[in-house]
Amino acid sequence: MRTAGSVLGALLVVGNAAGQQLPPTITDYNVRITVPDSGDTIRACVTIGYRRAANSNDTLRLDLVGMTIDSIREGRYGYDGRILRVVPNHWFVGRNHTGVCYHGAPQDGLIIGQSARGRRVAFADNWPERARFWLPVVDHPRAKAAVHLQLDGPRNWKYVAPGRAEYHLNGGVSLGGWWETHPIPTYTMVMGAGEFTVSQHRPVMNRREAIPIEVWTYAEDSAFADSVPFRRATEIVEVMQRLIGPFPYEKLAHVQSSTRFGGMENSSAIFYAEKPYVERRMGEGVVRHETAHQWFGDAVTPRDWPHLWLSEGFATYFDGVIGAALDGDTVLSNHMRDGAESYFKSDVTDRPIVDSANAAEPMKLLNANSYPKGAWVLHMLRGLIGDRPFFDGLRTYYRTYRDSTATSEDFQRVMEKTSGKDLSWFFHQWLYQPGYPQLDVTWQRDAGAGRMVVGITQRQKPEWGLFRLPVLTLEFRDANGKTLRRDVAVSGAETSARIDLPFTPTEVHADPDGKLLLRVTAISRR
Repeated sequence: MRTAGSVLGALLVVGNAAGQQLPPTITDYNVRITVPDSGDTIRACVTIGYRRAANSNDTLRLDLVGMTIDSIREGRYGYDGRILRVVPNHWFVGRNHTGVCYHGAPQDGLIIGQSARGRRVAFADNWPERARFWLPVVDHPRAKAAVHLQLDGPRNWKYVAPGRAEYHLNGGVSLGGWWETHPIPTYTMVMGAGEFTVSQHRPVMNRREAIPIEVWTYAEDSAFADSVPFRRATEIVEVMQRLIGPFPYEKLAHVQSSTRFGGMENSSAIFYAEKPYVERRMGEGVVRHETAHQWFGDAVTPRDWPHLWLSEGFATYFDGVIGAALDGDTVLSNHMRDGAESYFKSDVTDRPIVDSANAAEPMKLLNANSYPKGAWVLHMLRGLIGDRPFFDGLRTYYRTYRDSTATSEDFQRVMEKTSGKDLSWFFHQWLYQPGYPQLDVTWQRDAGAGRMVVGITQRQKPEWGLFRLPVLTLEFRDANGKTLRRDVAVSGAETSARIDLPFTPTEVHADPDGKLLLRVTAISRR
């Protein structure tokens, strides 16, 4: 690779001299990329649109790893193999453009190789910060931008990318173009190329606009995909539209791919691992999860990695919510129960959901805190404030931060305003404390008073802290099967409650419907 050593040194001085000045804001990327018929060396030219405020510095800092720079349009540059710094010849307050042409074999991010069916394919797989291995970008979730991708390659390939197709690759035409006009995170700025079979499912209506729903697969897997995992692809989107708001993009393509993840929620072009197709074990759950990401994760993006639960926890929860809307409430209850067990067995219970200690290593945040525990935060919040304020709040959150980024504090403020409740204690204990409540429950009958005396002790690790549970349901059952339920409020290490009860129970159960993320470690009669 070539580096401009002397220019790079000068640019580093310029960047340091800028002090606290703000960097320019990227608005859009216009990418023209050629994937070869053989080998793995790509050639690309990218025009980068940005806005410069009066107090912005004059250096455009872009992440780009392992490429050889061929030219920079109208500017000086320095490149050390990881960071490309460009100082354009002319600056204007407001909208600006610069361009870079380069070539090289991507070390990661853009995977060129063979599919599970033995044919040559190319797929981008950018999460979390791997777009930089093939695109010059500000590679962070807070830096959302529009993207125009023009793809050139083998004539027998079909191409897919975020946004609306300008024209498809058919009939010997070797260039396909896609515009995603909505700002999206760089980790969803992807492309896929190969010999696909494309099936059209019933479109979704946004007012008068029809949103295409497509399934892109290898020919051998097309019938399975259409009849099993994507059988209700349209209905899944319609549930989310009804619960949250309009689908945020121009189309939705579900794509069999070479992603390292089970599914990757790329904006309007979701990529799924190819092996579950081939082995015929792919189910609808991953489709519900990744589709929910189009609203939460893509349209509303966590501003920084420690808030990843705003993406993964939401998608995990709505997997169950969509399933319940389609097939009944037991889908959600089973989903939450399985999620709780997964979290209890995990190795991250000693860490909080908002895990700033791992902000620089987002792969470590793909864990049971961000996924099932994050889903449980939403489920318990729904139980605390009620269905109507909960979904009203989610719709407001989506409208407010659509095409932008948000933090956990932003979400909290929206839910407090919608519900009219102070929820600071709730978000503090579930997002910033590790662990979960572990309860010992004791009970005895006060025959003279006709009451039950119940004691509840929090037994979790001291370093986890104490939890406040405004409503803990207790179920009392006698020898004949008669049951009564009473709610108690738990706060502090020890809680004592006297409950009027017309019979002497033989069994007591805490949280019998599984509405809270907790474990009852013992129930005993005193």
